[in-house]
Amino acid sequence: MYVTTPEEMRKIDNRAIEEFGIPGTVLMENAAIRTVDVIQEQYPALIDGGKVIVLAGCGNNGGDGLAIARHLMLRGVKTQVFTFFAEDKFAGDAKLNLDIYKRLGGHIELVTCEEDIKKLEQGIWQANLVVDSIIGTGIARDIEGLIYKSVDMVNKSSTPVVAVDIPSGINGKDGKVMGIAIKSKHTVSFGYPKRGHILYPGREYTGRLHVVPISLPKDSAQAIGVKAFTLDDGELAQNLKERPRQGHKGTFGKVGVIAGSLGMAGAASLTSMAALRGGVGLVTLACPASLVSILQSKMTQVMCYPLQDKQQGYLTVDAIPALKDFLRDKDVLAIGPGLGSKCDALEIIRYIFREFDISIVMDADALNHISKDKKLLSSYRGSIVITPHPGEMARLTGKSIDEIVVSPIETAAAFAKEMGVIVLLKGAASVVAHPEGSIYINFSGNAGMGTGGSGDVLTGLVAALIAQGYTPYEAAVYGCYIHGRAGDYARDKWGETGMVAGDILNELPLVFKDLFCLKE
Repeated sequence: MYVTTPEEMRKIDNRAIEEFGIPGTVLMENAAIRTVDVIQEQYPALIDGGKVIVLAGCGNNGGDGLAIARHLMLRGVKTQVFTFFAEDKFAGDAKLNLDIYKRLGGHIELVTCEEDIKKLEQGIWQANLVVDSIIGTGIARDIEGLIYKSVDMVNKSSTPVVAVDIPSGINGKDGKVMGIAIKSKHTVSFGYPKRGHILYPGREYTGRLHVVPISLPKDSAQAIGVKAFTLDDGELAQNLKERPRQGHKGTFGKVGVIAGSLGMAGAASLTSMAALRGGVGLVTLACPASLVSILQSKMTQVMCYPLQDKQQGYLTVDAIPALKDFLRDKDVLAIGPGLGSKCDALEIIRYIFREFDISIVMDADALNHISKDKKLLSSYRGSIVITPHPGEMARLTGKSIDEIVVSPIETAAAFAKEMGVIVLLKGAASVVAHPEGSIYINFSGNAGMGTGGSGDVLTGLVAALIAQGYTPYEAAVYGCYIHGRAGDYARDKWGETGMVAGDILNELPLVFKDLFCLKE
């Protein structure tokens, strides 16, 4: 499913109107009908004498709200519209819907002072639902004045809110709060989801997102060059590869893992086991020789390949001669988790880059070490997926963590293009960027996944998918989504507070099972 910016959505709407002759009034009418359908589905008791307050702006978002008020009224719902703009501020389709609503007996309340806000507050406390259509994706400046006070009052009330297209106050491009924003229970988005629905903090204000069709041409997003997309269970299920019945362990690929050091053997274990849980046929972990007995007792299904560490508990350049034999039959390499700061990882990476061209998934300490010579990334002949969190991305880019958290898409896309690598930038809404411009924004996962080792599980999972024949970009995208769904499964079982990375790991088979059931 494509994800648009406000500017892209304007182009899509204009194309429908200008090239295909679909009037804006038709798009607005379809949007209203679809929204009312969602409202009726979520709040069926409204039809039996319920009351709805509609907050309407004077632009197209307000026009949508007025059309929604009309359709609710025609279905027997008591409606009352409050607006912050005089009638002469309404124009075009918004003015048309204002006039129709009034002709049908609808009542408009104008909010111009504190007394009017008190009247609005009384109406909201008496209502069963609030429909927010004050400001849509075209918001250009912070909300202030009477609208600010009204939004604050709505948020403090217990009356649920359905937002029209996007909660008022949320920037549709980056999810930022423009002064203040409506906290909605549901948001009905027209045609496509917007980036502001998925990126934080906008995602917290969106509530449950409903994306509804409004008769836009099917090729709209492709035609205007939308680059961003997201996934759901159904879409991903259709893209999963069936496991052939005659397959064997060699059929499903071989993953090599270079990970672990004294005190961080768990990272190596989580990465290796995640590769197995991700469906790969064989996993071999190359780790400091002094840790092999610990790791083999912990993981009976993973083969261990001891690398020289001179009993220090971390890898040095002395491990390099053995890597040629270790990597000779591997389809993909996962490197980095738990290697530690003392490891000679940069020299190990230089050797691998010089001698091999297999796909590589790089995480954690591999990224911390290569940040000292990041141009190495662009020199590699094979494919690279990097999976940094904001701190690791800050070291790679020289940006602050705050800059990266605020602009994850721009940060990931720029680095992917510059270095020619696939960037899976982890966060509350993880982003996967391809060097050629495609952007995936992840919609799965939860706050319970903010726990040590969660990223190690992701690294192993992405490596497993590459080994099974998915392209590195597909593996990064699908792995990101599946990892988040496993986190959601773990949350549903244990709650967010006490979740650990092993819980996410253990849910991976169930996620795959359910996805393959959808495919059937």
